[in-house]
Amino acid sequence: MKITIFGANGQIGQLVIKEALEAGYDVTAYTRRPNALNIEHEKLQIVVGALTDRERLKDAILGRDAVLSALGPALSMKRQVVDLPITEAHKAIISVMEECGLKRLITLGTPSISAKEDVKQFITVFPNIMPKLFSPTPYAEMKGIETLIKNSKMDWTVVRIINPNVRTNGNGYSVSFGDTKGKMGVSRYNAAKCMLETVKKDEWIHKMPIVFNN
Repeated sequence: MKITIFGANGQIGQLVIKEALEAGYDVTAYTRRPNALNIEHEKLQIVVGALTDRERLKDAILGRDAVLSALGPALSMKRQVVDLPITEAHKAIISVMEECGLKRLITLGTPSISAKEDVKQFITVFPNIMPKLFSPTPYAEMKGIETLIKNSKMDWTVVRIINPNVRTNGNGYSVSFGDTKGKMGVSRYNAAKCMLETVKKDEWIHKMPIVFNN
């Protein structure tokens, strides 16, 4: 299995790389800065480029089996929404994937991205209201990604997380698709593990699991 990971130098992205390499995957890690990763492995290739550089994106995507994006918006409390770099990155990635004939996309999100299965409950309503009120730019990024993936021809899965600052891993993770009860926290390790395991879950195509610690 050959996969490409965007947001590779982030905390969740690095954990996805570690898990993927341990599982024997061929991994391409995409970073915006040289020397952003202190990881060396015979199955790891690092591609450096801007998130909208189509030629570098093609270098990272062509010939792979799946793309995983652990890109997330910067936390901002500003009331005015200006730039949406993560949305623009997804737009470029999806466009290059279409050009390369690759369809499997797994991206990280929050419950601000709504699923058709969602029912009104705490894990779907509260994490949606708070960013909309207090972090409008990250909220706009999530809604932008939602529009892009839903209008695309990708075989997408959105792994939705809430409060990925839990320090313990609990007893593994569980998921809700928005129609069953879940919890409000997940460790970064469990988020990364869920993202990687989603690669082989064809039944999760066009689904948006909310992942949380057991």
